[in-house]
Amino acid sequence: MSFKGLYSVNKPRMIALLILEFLTSALTIGVSYITTYQITAIKEEKWQRFIILIIAALIASAISYIGLNVCQYWIEQQIQQYNHLVRTKIVRHYFYDQENHNPAKVQNRLTNDLNLIKQSKLSVYTDIPYYAAQIIFSCIGLLLFHWSLLVVVLLLGMLSFYLPKFLHPALQRAASSLSRANRNYLNAVEKWLDGLAELRKFAAGLQLFKVMDQASNTLEKANVTRTGTVQALTILNKATAALLQFALLAVTAILVTKHLVLFGVIVTVESFSLYINSSFKMLITELGQIHSVDKLNEEINQDSTKVDSFFVLKSPVSLTTDNVSVRFANGKEIHFPNLKINKGEKVLLTGDSGAGKTTLFKVLLGKIKTYTGKVVFKDNTGNEINPKEIKLGYIPQDPVLFPDSIENNITMFNSNLKSKVKDYVDKFSFEQDIEKLPLGLQTKISLQALNVSGGQRQKIVLARAAIHDDNFLLIDEGTSAVDQRATMKILKQLMKSPYTIIFIAHNFNEDMNNLFDKEIHLINE
Repeated sequence: MSFKGLYSVNKPRMIALLILEFLTSALTIGVSYITTYQITAIKEEKWQRFIILIIAALIASAISYIGLNVCQYWIEQQIQQYNHLVRTKIVRHYFYDQENHNPAKVQNRLTNDLNLIKQSKLSVYTDIPYYAAQIIFSCIGLLLFHWSLLVVVLLLGMLSFYLPKFLHPALQRAASSLSRANRNYLNAVEKWLDGLAELRKFAAGLQLFKVMDQASNTLEKANVTRTGTVQALTILNKATAALLQFALLAVTAILVTKHLVLFGVIVTVESFSLYINSSFKMLITELGQIHSVDKLNEEINQDSTKVDSFFVLKSPVSLTTDNVSVRFANGKEIHFPNLKINKGEKVLLTGDSGAGKTTLFKVLLGKIKTYTGKVVFKDNTGNEINPKEIKLGYIPQDPVLFPDSIENNITMFNSNLKSKVKDYVDKFSFEQDIEKLPLGLQTKISLQALNVSGGQRQKIVLARAAIHDDNFLLIDEGTSAVDQRATMKILKQLMKSPYTIIFIAHNFNEDMNNLFDKEIHLINE
């Protein structure tokens, strides 16, 4: 994310914004400059001139105030439009890059990280011209009074600018640490609160409180560290500002006593000093904030780049594995038998709990990398398919549904498939369920209220896989929530299909088992 990107969102508005900020800054300094002649008019008892100058100052102040508020409104519009474009690019990148992304990381990237960039970078960009203009016009004002005042400002201004740069690396580390802590906290929330009911069941609240407390403490410390670093930068800025103010007032006092400047300058130079001090302080602080998120900004830029090499997914028809094993972080290993599954075969995968049935599916889906061995999928012509291009139909134990109509969950938003939905609803014994729903296929699924049962969810994803002609189906307990009569009907329908199927089950009766071409039994080692 950059100034160029922010500028490109709406160029006319951005140009008008920068011009208005420049003019608003000029008016603010102009009001202080008028003060010089107001004080002098009072001393010389020229009241008519004093009243005219007061009116001019009030008009300039009013225009400046209105201009600043318009600028704030415009910049918020510009930033929000830019954030919308970046979010769109990030989502498209995550969709097309063929990688598995942690939901907590994605949430953090789309919310907290973009908010950090907004606060530390985007909002600062349009402040820089404003504060720079204040310094420029204040310096012009000082030069019009006496050149020595400007020399003092330039010398001490350089000191104010370069001294705080020593804190920039610390600011950058603090921002990265905050982003990392927020991501870990969201990850803990997702993984632990998702199983809240199970934790209640076993009265395991202490462990939940401990984990969430640790994650919260880490996030709190990261926030405090970043705030402390910013405050250290602020203290350094104030110290250099105080030095600048003292030097300006000292030089002004000498010039007034020698009658080299008007008496009113003794008051006005104080205002100019404050403007220059505050502007230098804000510029240096905000430049430090910009650099503090450089690394985070680079990550966002990478995550929002366009993915050029998008693979056209191919559905395999056969599978072979050779010496496949997986190894977990705790050192446990699972070794799988060599598999050879031909086109159209219907395979029942069984085994005790912990034998690795679901783990094998995750290996085939590419969600878990093999420790040893190789998995090979082939197409209709017998050619090996690139692992990144493989399209498998997968029906997990907990089916993935979306908060939309049942029809769209089956067609996956492909309008060309709508005419086929009823046929596949009938094939998977779903027609009676649909008839009982208030809006039939147009019933919107509520992921919170769970207005469809577990069995209905399984039927939806079975119909989804079949209607999209996925030639290779992995079904993990795909009928566990369906009654035996419907399960038998669904199995018979699947057995008649041309698909290659691997079906995990452990509670099938003998008639169900006999429907499959073969059974592979995994042993818990």
